[in-house]
Amino acid sequence: MQTQSIIHLVKSNDWLNDYEEQRLGEKILLSQIDNVNITLQNQNNNNNLSASNAAHKQAIYYLNKYKSYIDTLHADKSVEGSLANLRYKAEIENSAYEKSLNNISETSKVITTYELITILLIVGAALGGTSEVAKNKLVAYPGLVIGTAGVIILLLFLSMGVVV
Repeated sequence: MQTQSIIHLVKSNDWLNDYEEQRLGEKILLSQIDNVNITLQNQNNNNNLSASNAAHKQAIYYLNKYKSYIDTLHADKSVEGSLANLRYKAEIENSAYEKSLNNISETSKVITTYELITILLIVGAALGGTSEVAKNKLVAYPGLVIGTAGVIILLLFLSMGVVV
């Protein structure tokens, strides 16, 4: 369970890192779009049409390409690679991580209760055995009380339907 919990935590962090990476990529793309727009404005001000035509087409190509990437980033969560999709995946993994932590906590409580029951039964049996060996009934009574408490707790615990 702890391994699964750690795997969910690592996956959640991985998706979050991918999300942050795409956000940084978005900022870079926006600055590239600004650069292309400046280039296009400079080309429009320049009257040299033959040299400018090829550069203008190249700038338009890059502008459309960058805008396409930006559109993909701003798509909904059903589009693979979009910011919403990456955030959704990070939230899903984080939710799975939190659920696994809750499961570990609940299982830990159950194991602790079974350990308590086991200790009570062992102490009760040890006191009962000691009283038999020592032929001293005064030692047997606390053993009987402790063992009975262990059995009662076990029966209550099992009647609640808790199983590891």
